[in-house]
Amino acid sequence: KHELVEMRRISALVYKKNKRYKQSIDLSKLDKMYRDAMETARDSGNQDLAESLLRYFVEANMKECFAACLFTCYDLINPDTGLELAWRTNMLDFAMPFLIQVLREYTGRIDALDKKTQKKEEAEEKNKSAPNDYVEDYIPPIMSPGGMTGGFGTLAITAGPGLQQPAQQGFPQPGMMQPGMPQPGMQM
Repeated sequence: KHELVEMRRISALVYKKNKRYKQSIDLSKLDKMYRDAMETARDSGNQDLAESLLRYFVEANMKECFAACLFTCYDLINPDTGLELAWRTNMLDFAMPFLIQVLREYTGRIDALDKKTQKKEEAEEKNKSAPNDYVEDYIPPIMSPGGMTGGFGTLAITAGPGLQQPAQQGFPQPGMMQPGMPQPGMQM
């Protein structure tokens, strides 16, 4: 342990460069170089180191350092952890900028997902309706003797080869003359 603070700070920087982040943070905390400790935690990318530093500030009741650590290590701190620590120690006022930023970020993500989902649904709906846009002209079915449709439009059941369907009583069939009915072109 060197007597000059700047030399100890340089040693913390050397630890940081050699990726020995925990030792660097511990040295910075001992020398009360909290900014260096926060930057080291952020540069480490280690969530556990950032949250342990945040807990250190809560235990030491350093409200301003708590807020600064939330800001500096924003990407590493889970919102539920920051909120819980702030709520248990009555530091909600110091955590509010962090919480507002988290809500803004999540709202932006949800909005982007909504737009993406809506565009996808619109494209699917458009693809669904596209094949149905073509409608053939309506052609009425042609009636054949026996009342059956010739184009197999409804049911294609016939009496079979050589069998004639009997005419129903009282209903004239097309093309068949019924007794007592005037013939076309003749007047009575």
